[in-house]
Amino acid sequence: MLDRLAGASRRFQVHALVELDVTEAAARIEAAESRVTWTGFVVATLGRAVARHPEVNARRAGNRILTFDRVDLGATVERQWEGRSVLDVVTIPDADRRSCAEISARLHDAKLGPGESARPTGLTAWIVRLPGPLRRSAIRMAGMSPRVAATFGPAVGVTSIGMFTSGWGWAIPLAPLTVIATVGGIDDRAVVRDGRVVARPMLPLTLTFDHAVIDGAPAARFAETFRTLVEAAAAFDEARPPGSSDR
Repeated sequence: MLDRLAGASRRFQVHALVELDVTEAAARIEAAESRVTWTGFVVATLGRAVARHPEVNARRAGNRILTFDRVDLGATVERQWEGRSVLDVVTIPDADRRSCAEISARLHDAKLGPGESARPTGLTAWIVRLPGPLRRSAIRMAGMSPRVAATFGPAVGVTSIGMFTSGWGWAIPLAPLTVIATVGGIDDRAVVRDGRVVARPMLPLTLTFDHAVIDGAPAARFAETFRTLVEAAAAFDEARPPGSSDR
């Protein structure tokens, strides 16, 4: 993981800092029959936004762009392991088709469970025994092959700083992903609605894009779709996004 983060420092990343009005989402989460977390809601919503913009569900492999045909998302969770807190990455398969409650339950189980095995096998087991500089170079070279790059996990992910603090603010992430949504802590903010200044629960969120894969205009369109879906709490109403097909 650290080697892949070192590789991410070479990327040309662009960031969009947005504030989202989550008044409707807060009411829907409160009224949900099954437990729904904010991270589960964001992951479900992000999956639906990615399904509408499949061009962001891609990864660069050398001079080629590898596009995924299903919406798998990665999410970070904090887990207790051998007496200490560790961060783990959980893959949510078909995130565009899963309910907020399903995703919340999966993240909860990952947080309390033993975690997925990360024992390297095959070529990876050989690579991890190399000295640091050679290892990182080998990973970078292997990632130029679409076949190998496809095994690096989801191209889109969610991480949350809101779970560590009640403070409000953005974070600028460093991650080996094409798109990552970094979720901050929700707080009441003064906003203008119908010509009046009112207090609304606002979610600060950073959308980070790999500029080698996604240009500015597609990134802006994706960000606007994501904003619309979050503020409408659309993930509570859809089993799958309109226009999607069975894969």
